[in-house]
Amino acid sequence: MTQVRLNSVRKQFGNFVAIENLDLDICSGELVALLGPSGCGKTTTLRMISGLERPSNGAILFDGKDVSEQAVQDRNVGMVFQRFALFPHMTVEKNVAFGPSVRGESKAEIARRLDEILEVVQLTQFRTRFPAQLSGGQMQRVAVARTLITKPSILMMDEPLANLDTKLRVEMRRFIRDLQQQFGITTIFVTHDQVEAMELADRVAVIFDGQLAQYDTPERIYRYPRSLDVADFMGATNIYSGKLLSRNRVRTALGDIDCPHQNDRSAGDAVQVLLRAEALDMNIGPFKSAGSGLRGRIMARDFFGASVTYRVACNEQEIDVTENARRMLDVGDDVQLEIAPEQVWLLSG
Repeated sequence: MTQVRLNSVRKQFGNFVAIENLDLDICSGELVALLGPSGCGKTTTLRMISGLERPSNGAILFDGKDVSEQAVQDRNVGMVFQRFALFPHMTVEKNVAFGPSVRGESKAEIARRLDEILEVVQLTQFRTRFPAQLSGGQMQRVAVARTLITKPSILMMDEPLANLDTKLRVEMRRFIRDLQQQFGITTIFVTHDQVEAMELADRVAVIFDGQLAQYDTPERIYRYPRSLDVADFMGATNIYSGKLLSRNRVRTALGDIDCPHQNDRSAGDAVQVLLRAEALDMNIGPFKSAGSGLRGRIMARDFFGASVTYRVACNEQEIDVTENARRMLDVGDDVQLEIAPEQVWLLSG
């Protein structure tokens, strides 16, 4: 297991700055997702860590040792790419064993590790098949096994699930997470899929335009984004301008809402109020007193199978509310929204 640290890493291609002064600490045995839109610099960051690109400035350290100038073959890293890049004329076992074979390792040692890794990735029964005879998920497992058999100190994955269908993506996310925990290997995973990052990672680094926007646990990034850009990228739909009436109450166009006590803000401060759609409770009556909750009317309903999202009009504003689909309310129903203060998150206005 290896600790990875990036100190003020910068990467410039001509006049274009792909990464600007990136600081990142990745603990030994941790799975970190680099998350962001296309072109934000996450793959460039991965390539610098692996040695495929050299930083223009700054330092990359493995266990405290600067490897910024070290060649990729000397870093003992394993890469899994979006394209499986399997040899079509080789069987599964020959594809997996290719790395240690070209390194000249003994046949006995290769055979032992091959049996072990095929068992781990559940491909023993497919070892004599060719890639064309495998499903997309099976081919991705071959690609992972081919990397793991070389015993890398760091596993790097560049959008490895992008070519899989939805069901296979879910299965492979669980497989990769279980495998990473079983091996305890430091893993860096590049993705533009927010759900993928939250399900897989111990921590997520959100990158926009070559700069680190937030680095935290999936829960904190989702519930407590540092900026409107992060909130928007993580799927927030209910964001309203507001003004603090006191340190624990805020006025919005929806109405006045209780919020967590604000030690760093004062009455009169302008804020942005984030209300997660799934954190709102919706009642259909009998309603509580007029001062409790927000009154509204359902304007639209979107059914997603396990959940349903309602568009509710409140005081000439609209707000999304997501519920478990055990009940189905109708468009036109009058409702009352209850918002627990601990579910309210304030951003700088």
